Amino acid sequence: MIIVLPPSESKSRPAEGPPLDLERLSFGQLHEARSTMLRAAARTAHGHEGTTHLGIPASQPELLTRMTQIDQEPVAPVLDVYAGVLYDALGPQRPRREGQVLVTSALLGVVDAATDLIPAYRLSASSRISRLGKAGSWWRKHLAGIGREIAARSPLVVDCRSGAYRTMMPIPGAVEVSAVREDAGRRTVISHDAKRYRGMLAHLLLAHDDAAMTSTAALADLARNGLPAGLDVEIAPEGRTLVVVERV
Repeated sequence: MIIVLPPSESKSRPAEGPPLDLERLSFGQLHEARSTMLRAAARTAHGHEGTTHLGIPASQPELLTRMTQIDQEPVAPVLDVYAGVLYDALGPQRPRREGQVLVTSALLGVVDAATDLIPAYRLSASSRISRLGKAGSWWRKHLAGIGREIAARSPLVVDCRSGAYRTMMPIPGAVEVSAVREDAGRRTVISHDAKRYRGMLAHLLLAHDDAAMTSTAALADLARNGLPAGLDVEIAPEGRTLVVVERV
């Protein structure tokens, strides 16, 4: 089983650590693309519209300075850098092996949570990057083969990403995780809590022996038994989407 997570806008900057070393990252075939994006991101930060293009809040101007020298920022393990709702729900669970948890990244394409060290950065799939255009669209052509490679590695790939990052690196046959709220029989799609539920599901999966986790049905059974009361789990008719149903 492989779990694929989105990045988060919130990140914890390492207090200390070595600078980013592209040579040591997984998926070494992305080295040239990563180098190109790092240069372009720094160039964007130096530009007169860097704050706008990178989505940097006026209250955090230091993020712009850090992005101008992102290749010199201190690094730390992937799951120590990403923060926010999904990662809070994931909690202290960590992958037990290389390749078990992967995270898509607008800066680095895709990283391995078990082995890679990354900096805290300010860049998203929707960021407009100097000479490259929208980051997510630029990465898609570089990640198409990676997505197919991930699909071939395991009979079950659990995709906990939202639309923008799924589009950035499609994974054929992956089981997507969505969430809806049901009130008096009416269902609405939810986003903020969907992140939390995806993090909770990832926590369950990492706490479970994944050797037996080879089908959507097994995934649904685990979720039904492990998620809190008030949450139900369904498999969408096409069989490739796990739907967490919050009933109110």
